[in-house]
Amino acid sequence: LTKKVKDASDDLEAKQTQLESLEYDKSEALKQLEDTREKRNADLEFCKLQEETLRAEIAKGMETVASLQSKVDVANEELKKMTEENNKSTITFNTKITDLQKGLDVATDDNESLTKKVKD
Repeated sequence: LTKKVKDASDDLEAKQTQLESLEYDKSEALKQLEDTREKRNADLEFCKLQEETLRAEIAKGMETVASLQSKVDVANEELKKMTEENNKSTITFNTKITDLQKGLDVATDDNESLTKKVKD
């Protein structure tokens, strides 16, 4: 009987040690889980802040693009007007050059005629 009590006591002591070891392992696992949760939450907050920052930068970029597009549109309109004015001026100058060339041709012909008459 003493031997059975001793064996039971030893078995109980071994199981108590095993239980303490399991409780310690459980405690460590829970601590790691909590640490992992805290890190994940911190990472999540960091990602949210980055997302907000990127969204703000994108919005600012879109405003810049819109502003630049407006300037491009204005510049294109000015270029169109200047091109039209240039085309009108070119036509006017070409007409004047043609008229002057005709006048020069007539004057040259008249000069040649007079020069021939003077020589004769």
